[in-house]
Amino acid sequence: MSGSQMGGAGWEKLRADIQKSQFVLVGEDHGIAQIPLFTAAVAREFKPAIFVAEVDPYVAQAVAQLVAQPGPATAYLRRYPEALCFFDWSEEFELVRTLRAQQVQLLGLDQVFITTSAPFYAQLAGLVKGKVAKSYFQRQANKYQAQNQAFEKAGNDDFAMAKQPQSAIDSLGLLTQQEGPAAQKMAHDYALSYTIYQKQAHQLRVNLMKQNLVQALLPYQTATGPAAPKMLFKFGSNHLARGLSQSVKGEFYDIGNVVQNLADIQGQKSLHLYIIGKQGERAESDNPNFPAKRVGTYTVAENPELLPFLSQVAGPAWSAFDLRPLRRALTTSKLQLANPSLERTILG
Repeated sequence: MSGSQMGGAGWEKLRADIQKSQFVLVGEDHGIAQIPLFTAAVAREFKPAIFVAEVDPYVAQAVAQLVAQPGPATAYLRRYPEALCFFDWSEEFELVRTLRAQQVQLLGLDQVFITTSAPFYAQLAGLVKGKVAKSYFQRQANKYQAQNQAFEKAGNDDFAMAKQPQSAIDSLGLLTQQEGPAAQKMAHDYALSYTIYQKQAHQLRVNLMKQNLVQALLPYQTATGPAAPKMLFKFGSNHLARGLSQSVKGEFYDIGNVVQNLADIQGQKSLHLYIIGKQGERAESDNPNFPAKRVGTYTVAENPELLPFLSQVAGPAWSAFDLRPLRRALTTSKLQLANPSLERTILG
């Protein structure tokens, strides 16, 4: 790998599989700077119509607008700290700009991000018609903006949504009851996200992402079934397995499983990639005033179940492992594994 240029036998094998696929899914460990460069290289070969990211639809909308302008999103992030989720990081932001130049649409599926109360309320204030609602949402937007700016300045990874009482969420619903469908949907989305964060309701989050994906694919439904275009996904690796999520802490079938089934329905292929670093640095926080956690290191010790693969990797070059032969051995009982996490990884 040199910049976003890839080469070598492993890349050539990967290129061949990319070109045979309708859906390519890049599962990652967030915050590793080389992964967006790799994703850009994949996109050049794959030529997707849609890039699907692990952000909410409102962040996706903001990012799409910002990458259409020259330069970084410095002014926006000064106004709304950490409000672009992973796209706060320059490598991720530039990936979307690169994809925009290739006419690729950005799609966000996730819950409303916890850092985005201020821009969310400001957008809602601009959408509603009622004077009382408009005034309230703008006041709240200003309040949450000041709170999040203060949190960032103090170096705290804390956010306005986490401090909101239930009464604030109730007000969202009440003040949008007489508004149009778009405002009501925003209120619903925010309230649902608040519940997900408060209850740490992972299954509810997974369900929401699936619903958002299905909704986004409705325009591609034909008389004979779905005809989704080429789609490139980039999420945390736990979300993109073909079957059960990698995590052994629960029984979750995530976005990767939906895409695998969609590919089957369309008579096409999905390619699921898991990108893992053996050792190095990764971003830990979006907050520039939180240096103790802004950049951290990782080692092979974080993924002991992957030692059979990582122990074979030497030097700075990337290595590619084709898990399909191992998968066939597992499903035909020719291979037995004692580690359920490793088994899920191979099957995913």
